[in-house]
Amino acid sequence: MSTTARLSRKTILSHDIAEFRFESLDAPFQGIEPGAHIDVHLGDGLIRQYSLCDWDPAGKWVAVAIKREDGGRGGSRAAHALQEGAVLKIGGPRNHFALKGHATPVLLLGGGIGATPILAMGRHLASTGADVRVVYLTRSRADAALHDAFTALALGDAYRLHCDEVAGFCDIDELLASHPAEGDIYVCGPEPMLQAVLEAGKRQQRPHIHFERFAAAPDRSDAPLGAFEVEVNSTGQVFTIAPEQSILGVLQEANFSIEFGCSEGICGACMVNVLEGEIDHRDSVLADDERDQNDYMCICVSRAKSGKLKLDL
Repeated sequence: MSTTARLSRKTILSHDIAEFRFESLDAPFQGIEPGAHIDVHLGDGLIRQYSLCDWDPAGKWVAVAIKREDGGRGGSRAAHALQEGAVLKIGGPRNHFALKGHATPVLLLGGGIGATPILAMGRHLASTGADVRVVYLTRSRADAALHDAFTALALGDAYRLHCDEVAGFCDIDELLASHPAEGDIYVCGPEPMLQAVLEAGKRQQRPHIHFERFAAAPDRSDAPLGAFEVEVNSTGQVFTIAPEQSILGVLQEANFSIEFGCSEGICGACMVNVLEGEIDHRDSVLADDERDQNDYMCICVSRAKSGKLKLDL
């Protein structure tokens, strides 16, 4: 679902990060919760996903923090070029990084701009009186654009800013070891940091680590790209997906209206239920246990291990 929105406020947070507040011009935003993200339609088919850092409880507006990546694919530069008053489409919100039950202690780890959803989680948990601790990792104090927002949560010693240029690289093993074994850990940040947390979690046998990527996973399936068939349940039509094609692309060419966002298996917008067949998951959204269920897939990048998939479309 898309909403027409106006950029009502743009706030510079650091040399390369700004906060953008989008006010709905249609019905209020629905499905807002910690960990959710929105699709920002930036024109000329450019759509980018950004995690919510703040919002109006009644859904009148949502806010995201965006880092300008001068060497990126152009989305962040287009976003930073927006001026207050600009009108554009906002998709979502949707959430693949939701808070689970948090009766146990919660450790929130945010690295760089990946701290955006962590801020929203921290604000929510602090407001409920949950046992939560937050660590915000950045390269330097100048890069800590969300430090003031984290400080405003009034967590006291339960909040720590770690700047590499001051304290050296963070000892992830030591950090995780300081958290109770039964506690939940939520992490979002650059891929090297995320990998360090996941590897430390394996060494310490921690089953309750929840994470979100904002770039494609480096270990995505590299199996050969063979051809396979896809059947659309509602019409009975069968399409052949060639090695150089995606399911999403083929169905779009056949005039099926399918929601999509990143087209890289990161945002989960094109998730579709699978009725029959074995999936070759190549996304960066689903956790291992979700993949094992073989119930749904991201049709922008994932493919088939079996000769045919039947989709609930």
